[in-house]
Amino acid sequence: MATGIIIELSVKKGYGFLKEDQTGRIIRFDIIEKEDDFQISQPIEFNIIDLEPGKLAINLRPSHPKKVLIVS
Repeated sequence: MATGIIIELSVKKGYGFLKEDQTGRIIRFDIIEKEDDFQISQPIEFNIIDLEPGKLAINLRPSHPKKVLIVS
């Protein structure tokens, strides 16, 4: 599962764009696929499928930051 941040939303058009953390790629996703309210700069997890041309992010869900335990 990949992670990234939502960088653009077009609710009226039914899609948005996210930036994948690992590669920096910009990937489109369909808002219609998921009824949740997405927000700009929201961390998310998703799967990627290959299309002609380009890629599409699917199965979007909010990503929860990993907690780091600091021992002193």
